[in-house]
Amino acid sequence: MKKQLLLCSVVATLSLPGLAQACSAPDAKPAIPDPMTAETAQMVKANNEVKAYVKAMEEYLGCARMSGGEKRKEISALEDFAAEFNEAIRTFKSRNS
Repeated sequence: MKKQLLLCSVVATLSLPGLAQACSAPDAKPAIPDPMTAETAQMVKANNEVKAYVKAMEEYLGCARMSGGEKRKEISALEDFAAEFNEAIRTFKSRNS
C-alpha cells in the first residue's frame, strides 16, 4: 500500500510541470504578408501559421486563469487579428483573380 501511494505521489509530481507547460501563452502572432506583393506559397504558409496560432490561443484561453475582463480583451484581440488576416486573404484573392 505504501509503495502504491509513493508511486502515485511520484507520478503526480512528475506530471505537474507538463500541466503547467500545457497552459502557457503561445509565441508571438505570426506576421501577415503584404497581400499586394505576396506569393501564393507565402500566403499558404501564413494561413497555416495563423490557424495554428488561433488554435493555440483558444487552448490557452481555455486553461488560463484570467479574470473575465482579461479573457474578453484577449478574445477581442484574437478576433481582430483573424479579421486582419481574412482581409489580407480577400485582398490577395482579388489581386490574383
